[in-house]
Amino acid sequence: MMNTSRLLKTGLAVITIAALLAGCGANKGQQKMAISVNTYKLTAEDTPVTAEYSGMVIATDKVPVQAKISGRVLEKYIKGGDTVSAGQPLFRLDSRQYDAALSQAKATQAQAAANLANQQMNLRRYQTLADQDAISQQTVTDQEAATNQENAVLEANAAQVQAAQDNVDDTIVYAPFSGKLNVDDVPVGTFATAGSTALVTISTQDPVYVEFSISEAEYLQMVKKSADDPGSWGNHLKLRLSDGSIYSEEGHVVQINHGMQNNSGAITVKAVFANPYNMLIPGLYATVISDTQVQQKAILVPQRAVQQTLGKYFVAVLDENGEMQNKEVQPGQQVGKFWIINSGLKDDDTIIVDGYQKANTAGQLEQHLLTKADIENGDAKASQS
Repeated sequence: MMNTSRLLKTGLAVITIAALLAGCGANKGQQKMAISVNTYKLTAEDTPVTAEYSGMVIATDKVPVQAKISGRVLEKYIKGGDTVSAGQPLFRLDSRQYDAALSQAKATQAQAAANLANQQMNLRRYQTLADQDAISQQTVTDQEAATNQENAVLEANAAQVQAAQDNVDDTIVYAPFSGKLNVDDVPVGTFATAGSTALVTISTQDPVYVEFSISEAEYLQMVKKSADDPGSWGNHLKLRLSDGSIYSEEGHVVQINHGMQNNSGAITVKAVFANPYNMLIPGLYATVISDTQVQQKAILVPQRAVQQTLGKYFVAVLDENGEMQNKEVQPGQQVGKFWIINSGLKDDDTIIVDGYQKANTAGQLEQHLLTKADIENGDAKASQS
């Protein structure tokens, strides 16, 4: 019985020692296990960025077509939405009163011409008699004055005839330039008041403006860049249409309104784009893209290193002791496979690109430093399992 008890105690002691040794070995193995992560060292560098602005297509010229004389619209040669050429007839107004006025002016002109001819004939006769000393020279002088007066009357009548003729001609309303008509054309029978009634609105089609707004900061950056490289900003603008396609023609800035819009700090800019196929129509929304801007000393972080949680963004940063800290950041524009970080990080910081989930557990980190080329080529040195 004693031998059995002694053997049992000895067995328990051996098992206890083995368990302790096994536990020590396991802890020692865990301490030696390294967690593999990909890291990246941040470098502030000047980075070309793409700026995008919401814009609207507007016509370079857009005017309401108005008649020069008043009258009722008797005939339309067009319909709303038509494309017309400069000088093309659009409307015909009632010309009866202008025809009558022209006839009257011509009759008055003919009477004045007859009076002038009579005065000229008298002048020639008086000059002959004066040469024969049959009449006084004063009579000749008076007749010359009468003749000149009739000539002036005739010239005034000629002007009246021309004005009456212009009124008759103006009963036909022509397109002031080539373009596209709006669908606001008035119907036949409308009474048009000279210089007041808009018969139809016409807009140019090629080229067109795209109007957009930039901030004061962007405007100042543009001015500084243009000072170093004149004409660089706004000379090669692209246009992304609402269906996501990129418009085939490049545009350039032609106007900058230096007045602020409603004290908002926004500055209105107009860019001109060729429109040879009339694809762009006024009122169309589009996004203006400029790729000539440079962000000074930008901090670029691989996109996959940025964590998003509850609407906030974080990046895992290694401190001088190699310990990980999650820092909240404010991301800006995406550039390729990188994200510009506007705040939260600084030059020379080392961040964890891959493996930050495993790095949250205790253990030594085995760092694999990635280069910018590795990120751009999609290389990953650390195990992702």
